[in-house]
Amino acid sequence: MHLISTHEQADFDAIASLVGVKFLDPQGFAILPRRINRNVRAFLTLYGSDYDLVEFGDIPKDSIERLTIVDTQTSPSIKGMRSDTEVHVIDHHPASDSIGPHWSTHIEEVGATATLLTEEIQERGL
Repeated sequence: MHLISTHEQADFDAIASLVGVKFLDPQGFAILPRRINRNVRAFLTLYGSDYDLVEFGDIPKDSIERLTIVDTQTSPSIKGMRSDTEVHVIDHHPASDSIGPHWSTHIEEVGATATLLTEEIQERGL
């Protein structure tokens, strides 16, 4: 199973990045964090059904083979993570010490993580 996660108090960049990775990998599960910025929560109340986002409490109970972390470099605590879970970080903040030694990264200091994903979607012609 492939999970896609972001940081707590998710802002619009975090949610757009979840949607972007989900667009690139429709089989993945884009997981909403437990806490979301109130403006983002209001947006999701109106338009959330247009996106295939999963509430944190509804994460499937399968083993996690892959985890993509967007707009942050910290892995959330999720049951099902294994020592051999493949972790990939996509972020626009400077690289930090919290990145695991075997994680892959796509880190560029641009305005938003969603920018990196939009560029990838364009490069793939999607």
